Amino acid sequence: MWLTNLPHLALITALVCCDALGCGSERATKPNDVERDASYWMDKAQQQLAVRLMRSREAGGGDSRVARNVIMLMGDGLSITTLTAARILKGQHAGYSGEEAQLAVEQFLYSGLCKTYCTDSQTADSACAATACLTGIKTNYGSIGQSAQGVKVESILSWAQRADKATGIVTTTRLTDASPAAGYAHVQRRSQELDIARQLIEDAPGRHLDVILGGGLGKFASERSDGRDLLKQWRTANPDGCFARTLSELRDCGATNGSLLGVFSDNHMAYHLAASKGQPRLRDMTEAAIQRLEQEPQGYFVFIEGGRIDHGHHETRAGYALDEMLELDEAIEVALQLTNPNETLIVVTADHSHTLSMAGYANRGTAILGLDPSQRDLDGIPYSTLNYAIGKWQSLNKAGKRENPAPHLSKTSFTPSYIHAKGVHSGEDVAVFALGPQAHLFSGVMEQNLLAHLMAYAACMGHGATICEASP
Repeated sequence: MWLTNLPHLALITALVCCDALGCGSERATKPNDVERDASYWMDKAQQQLAVRLMRSREAGGGDSRVARNVIMLMGDGLSITTLTAARILKGQHAGYSGEEAQLAVEQFLYSGLCKTYCTDSQTADSACAATACLTGIKTNYGSIGQSAQGVKVESILSWAQRADKATGIVTTTRLTDASPAAGYAHVQRRSQELDIARQLIEDAPGRHLDVILGGGLGKFASERSDGRDLLKQWRTANPDGCFARTLSELRDCGATNGSLLGVFSDNHMAYHLAASKGQPRLRDMTEAAIQRLEQEPQGYFVFIEGGRIDHGHHETRAGYALDEMLELDEAIEVALQLTNPNETLIVVTADHSHTLSMAGYANRGTAILGLDPSQRDLDGIPYSTLNYAIGKWQSLNKAGKRENPAPHLSKTSFTPSYIHAKGVHSGEDVAVFALGPQAHLFSGVMEQNLLAHLMAYAACMGHGATICEASP
């Protein structure tokens, strides 16, 4: 059952009790069985939304503004430690000790935490986590755009298009990678990228997107075995559209009123630290996307991802991960500069966390990517300011003894870890920041799938309760 209006207090109380204790037949049902159904997560999120609205009203707060536009910025793998370390690095780049610096999200009035688990996994991957953020349901690890039962579910991009809003996707990864794919694709396994690419160009909502910017050119042409040239199909379907392969071509597309497609790499876009000048930065793509979408009279929804933060962490190269976070920081600044906070809701979050940690008692101003000279382990060996629980390099010598990592530390080097393996995700909560209409709802601790419902409420779209219905 969908809740289409703000419930009375008695109904809210009943919903809260049912949510906490279980009601009727659900008490005897295993949670995993119930959670496989998309309606479980949809109903649960609407209940949680109703409670937030009630509490806001009782506290004398609230916000009557409708979000004409919604911008969701996602830092893939953006843990809270990454935020802290990136803030310090930003300050140190500017010549200060670093700790006193501010990231763009620190201008946001509201923040909270969201729980990232999947229906079958304690620690999320980008597929199930982005599906939660963009469709309003939780699903299995590795699945995109469908419930744990395998039933297709609509994304917030479909909701926005039905509300006559323009839509866009921007990412530094392949356009067919898990996070952006959650906005338009439906697959059981995230590895089905050739089919994901086909869905982007041929199926709704992908074929109706006004802006598509990212990497992964091979998935649309050279890597295909089905004879399709998806780029040619896009050009045929968008005769007034503009296609870009470089930064200069993207800028040349600025005058277009048609759809915008930019694919800037055969694979993932290069890390900013390793990129050529011809590759647009995330801030460039963000600017191009917003300027194009702002032309639409009914507003827009756009998903913007700093996707290579995650890749830097998987390689346990903290320097890459933090620099990619600072790229996202600049994109957030661009979004703030180009939009009106009275009509644009901006939400910043992560899909999942990583095992990066800041260990010890480093002195103020210690190089965040360097060594902590004031601390030593029990064998008298100093250690780095940042470390990973699991990663490729443990700074061990040939005898298996930990050695001083100082000679090997740089902004592009591996960061020491404790367990020798590829860098992995971690399962703790991630941060959520919000600014603009209905931003007050994005506070406290929330389920990750609630985010889509909160954005839809603010922008009067989707199938659930909206501010337009609640307003007199």
